[in-house]
Amino acid sequence: MNRSTRSVARVAGTLAILVVALAGCSTDNSTVVPAPSTDEAAETSRVLADATAVQGMCYGWHLQDGSSTPDKTVSRGSSLGPSTPVDSDPTACREWVEVIVAVTFTSASSESSDSALLSVKTNSTRVTNGDLQRRLNDIGLNGGAFLDEPAFVLMHTALALPLITTEAGAATPLPATAPSGGTPSEPAQALPSAGNDFLRTRWGFLATAGVLFLLGLVAVGYGAWERNKVKKPQPQPGAAPR
Repeated sequence: MNRSTRSVARVAGTLAILVVALAGCSTDNSTVVPAPSTDEAAETSRVLADATAVQGMCYGWHLQDGSSTPDKTVSRGSSLGPSTPVDSDPTACREWVEVIVAVTFTSASSESSDSALLSVKTNSTRVTNGDLQRRLNDIGLNGGAFLDEPAFVLMHTALALPLITTEAGAATPLPATAPSGGTPSEPAQALPSAGNDFLRTRWGFLATAGVLFLLGLVAVGYGAWERNKVKKPQPQPGAAPR
């Protein structure tokens, strides 16, 4: 192998090591529990406030990071405000329901798996915590539903509280809203999409790895081209074969 080929091989080897190292870092997923965006929290609080105005029951959410002791609050809001706990004002909220989710993300090197624990808490004597939690489980909102997009799913779970509380007989049904005469109804706007968390948090690694991979292919190709340029030694006339 000539000097040029050895140099190319060293570059290719170095690039391969960098790619492997970056890949190893990427598998160690972030253990941070993401909070809902400002818009998500504000819109959820607004819709819950509308339900409270009709039903007289306050609703709230509490997202926790279960990896710390005690569980660290990531986001807590209610119909009183996007950052106001539902039990903070007994005068405004004589009865309330709060959904609580504690999410624990573990690193890729850990033997433990990610987990999420869902619970419902209420001070109402007309319904029990267990009844409300069972109703959430019946519509697919259980611990496992919060592992991919915990904040996004929690906002929708909070919006389901007026419905399940009504079904349990502890709140007044919300009236069906009909469009006013001559005015077309506007479709309800869903909460903003949370997007792909993997791409959002790892775009830098993916871009770097892609560049290094392309450079590695170029280096390997150049090395092969250099090797083909090296002429094989020709046997001398009359020389005995080895």
